[in-house]
Amino acid sequence: MIRFLLVYFITYTAAFSQQHSAAVALTNYSSQNPQEKIFIHFDKNFWVAGETSWFKIYLVHGQSHEPINSSRVAYIELVGNENQIKLQTKVELTNGFGNGYINIPPSTASGNYYIRAYTRWMQNYSAEFYYHQPVTIVNTFRRLFDASQNSPGIDVQFFPEGGHWIDGIKHKVAFRAINQNGNGIDFSGAVVNSIGDTLQYIKPQKFGIGFFEMIPSATEDYTVAIKYENKETLTKLPLVKTTGFAMHVTDSLGSFNVEIKTKGVYDQPLYVIAHTRHHVKIAATSNLSNGLAEFKLAKSKLDAGISHITVFDAAGQPVCERLIFSKPTSTTVQVTTDRYQTSTRKKISLNLQSPNTYITNLSVSVTRQDSLSQFSQPDIVSYLLLTSDLKGTIESPHYYQSASASAINNLMLTHGWTRFNWQNITTSKPVQHIPEYRSHLIEANVVDKQTNAPIPGVVAYVSAPGKKIDLGGGITNKNGSLLVEANYLKGPHKLILQSPYAQAKVEIKSPFSSDFIKLNLPAINLSEKNTTALIDKSISMQLNDAFGKNSAVALMSDSSAFYGTAPETYKLDDYTRFPVMEEVMREYVKSVWVRKRGDQFIFKIIDRDKGNLLENESLVLLDGVPVMNLNDIMNFDPLKIKQLDIIPGRYFVGSLAFDGIVSYRTYKGDLGGFKFNPETVMIDYEGLQQYKEFYSPRYETVQEINSRIPDGRHLLYWNPEVQINGTETKQLEFYTSDQPGTYKVVVQGIAANGTPLYGETAFTVVR
Repeated sequence: MIRFLLVYFITYTAAFSQQHSAAVALTNYSSQNPQEKIFIHFDKNFWVAGETSWFKIYLVHGQSHEPINSSRVAYIELVGNENQIKLQTKVELTNGFGNGYINIPPSTASGNYYIRAYTRWMQNYSAEFYYHQPVTIVNTFRRLFDASQNSPGIDVQFFPEGGHWIDGIKHKVAFRAINQNGNGIDFSGAVVNSIGDTLQYIKPQKFGIGFFEMIPSATEDYTVAIKYENKETLTKLPLVKTTGFAMHVTDSLGSFNVEIKTKGVYDQPLYVIAHTRHHVKIAATSNLSNGLAEFKLAKSKLDAGISHITVFDAAGQPVCERLIFSKPTSTTVQVTTDRYQTSTRKKISLNLQSPNTYITNLSVSVTRQDSLSQFSQPDIVSYLLLTSDLKGTIESPHYYQSASASAINNLMLTHGWTRFNWQNITTSKPVQHIPEYRSHLIEANVVDKQTNAPIPGVVAYVSAPGKKIDLGGGITNKNGSLLVEANYLKGPHKLILQSPYAQAKVEIKSPFSSDFIKLNLPAINLSEKNTTALIDKSISMQLNDAFGKNSAVALMSDSSAFYGTAPETYKLDDYTRFPVMEEVMREYVKSVWVRKRGDQFIFKIIDRDKGNLLENESLVLLDGVPVMNLNDIMNFDPLKIKQLDIIPGRYFVGSLAFDGIVSYRTYKGDLGGFKFNPETVMIDYEGLQQYKEFYSPRYETVQEINSRIPDGRHLLYWNPEVQINGTETKQLEFYTSDQPGTYKVVVQGIAANGTPLYGETAFTVVR
């Protein structure tokens, strides 16, 4: 008896240790691999070519969903079939929020596309974790045919609860059937055995998803016969295993009850870990006795959203797993208007009230409804708590906010967890992309001009000439690359790429991800009956283009150089002008020692405090661009120079150190026609998006109301920067346009404690 207890104690202790090890491993993985999530609120998801679409970006912690400041740049792409890039842009993020716009090129072909968004840090992980949203674009200047597809081809998949179908144990088996467009289908089916006997009939509950229960036999092969659109298809069910673990989870009032049954497995301690988005919430141990073990997981210990249950055997191997969902509370923003029917060019007052006591950051859109949209509009609550943590496309995720427990459970059974694999969580991967936690990073590669091989250990510069002096540089790493902070370079710019190493060629690596997932985008399902609505959208776009006042505004906080305010500044218009640069330097700039070494000019700076020459040569710039050959700057016309700055001391640029800086600045910051070495590389580079403000006209006077300027807006109001302090009521106002119809108000946002929020209402405009 004592020996039995000792063996049991050792086994139980080992199981507890395995449980602890798995929990620690997951916690370590989570801390070493912090996840970011992006959600984007677009004003709409049906566009006509040539119009502008507005959006708000929410960057949150992958675990807590609190807004985070870990990345300062979001990358947005419009992608077509076969992952063809149609448009790319970079958007600045501040404290986890950013807003911007997309100008749909007039040449864009009609079709379904998808938007994807991510940060530089997110590129360290699978593209499955990027934000993806399908959108539709119609080019109303080209003939549009009804491109709907009538192929009855379907895909059916089956998912035994817990992962395995075990002989002699009653199982719940979930299924999902979708058509060629990825949408669930309504079908009738039957489970049949190897001799054709019908065992039971099956039918989906919603979106092609449902389940059936049966006791399988390892000596049988099971098939499901499905009838859809007057055709019948046969699909094999998963093979039945002779031994293993089967899981069954039931949702009771205050807990999730987990039942583990086994076949051909000796009694042993089992342990379970339940985590919500990598955060371990429950770790428990239970003894397997006569092939049965039970766990009771308190709902109160789990966060809202999806949690992952994994059962481990005594050896620490995962044997069963599945997902469960805890419904959130208090995620609805109360949205009301002062009227539910009004006429054109009238003021609408909008009241918002958050259920959350924390500060809430919101975005608001008011858009005219029509029959053209091909996809449901994503909402932040469903995305953060549901879609972002499930595998595959979720049809109408908003539906599950009020769905039955059975429908939610079916969804959990048919979509698997993809953010990590238990076997891989102890494997550390090298970080390929450091986060842009201060500003946009430009990655430069330096290669040999002849062999194209990377060159490590050489100096390279990336310059953006302009009135705001900016420079980045450093020494290449073993892979021949270096990172340069672009300091929120905005709009189109010229970048000058240089290296003093004669054999070097400097190239810029695209900051956009080359990792894609396969998304099946259906063809547009429009016909002649949609002609009027399409013409209406096209006219609205053209009127906004002709009479709208939205424009990009280049915002620059200051024009100071990267080195700040120079201790010595010479504004050359304050002095007698000399026609030769050498005279300017010798006569006025006393802290720069100008000499010749052979036929080459050299500059050295005098340390004002010590009175001696600094040992090494200084860095010489023209509008922020390093000048490699000082003879070139000495031959430059001094009348084109407005200002000369001197930094008379040691200065660091990235990993480079210089004994002082001599910085020439032209009047326009455009280099004044300076001739660089022919091998100097100059490229066009698009920085972060420039600020653009949404324009909404006001009709407050009789003159404004009677104005003959047409107002064809379908988007009446867009405000990406609404903040509510606690449960206070926020009032907004806007004016209707000349377009009658039903308008939908959508409010999305996030509270400071990570609670996602959504609200909507509608009103009607009549002539």
